[in-house]
Amino acid sequence: MNFFFSFLFGAGIVSVASMAVSSAESRIPEVPSAPALRPVSGSIKAGYSTNYEFRGLIPAGCNPTAPLRLDWRSDLNDRYSLILALKEEILLGHPAADIENETMVDLGLQRKFGKATYAALSFRANDGGLAGFASERLFGNGGTTYEAALIMRHDVGFLPGFYAQGSAAYSFYGITGWWFDMCTGSDFRMTENLYMGFKFGAVLSSSYWPSSSNGWQSLYFRVTANYRLFGNVFIEPFVGLHWLGKGSHGVNRVYGRTLVKGNSWVTGVSVVYAF
Repeated sequence: MNFFFSFLFGAGIVSVASMAVSSAESRIPEVPSAPALRPVSGSIKAGYSTNYEFRGLIPAGCNPTAPLRLDWRSDLNDRYSLILALKEEILLGHPAADIENETMVDLGLQRKFGKATYAALSFRANDGGLAGFASERLFGNGGTTYEAALIMRHDVGFLPGFYAQGSAAYSFYGITGWWFDMCTGSDFRMTENLYMGFKFGAVLSSSYWPSSSNGWQSLYFRVTANYRLFGNVFIEPFVGLHWLGKGSHGVNRVYGRTLVKGNSWVTGVSVVYAF
């Protein structure tokens, strides 16, 4: 692990000038509504979830989890922002699939195009989790994977907070292959202290798993509430539904057991501090 983090931070420093950041499994963070630039902003989140999630998949025997996350943003000018995301997924109990806890680091740069379109290019590293498990079992590599990702988002004006987003991530170490995530949804304010959001998405892979296991991996739908308790502290419950795709059924056939679950509900709650 010491080698992993030494290599990671060294690569991150070298990559800052040319690469960009976005959250790994979420939409690109919004540009602040205020016109003034913000040298430091973001959020710290700690919570509980009934299931560990990996790119729209629910690995078998990996519930429940205690996710921790830090999102850090630094505006360089009115177009460019540096973004850093750190996430630790603590798997409670002993997972049936022998999947380790997952550590994720995502570092990169986001650019604004006009008033409603954003793009980010990022460098990511995952240690453990489903990706690390597959890397060890399928390819005999270590439990760390690295990838580069491009994310694009457009805010659609005809509904409050409505957006469309797509991402393409290429894993080049540990496992080699592509992941594609397309989603649409809305984040909107209902009252002074209550914010609501929903998201519907589809996840696909190419040359990531064995050949019979690629293609459509899952469809998912999620509803999130965000209620201000006091100051910048929020409570954020959510509920989601995942439908297993043809490719994921192929993953289970390759392993000869249920590595990822079928149709599954996921619920959870987090406490969020925004800064």
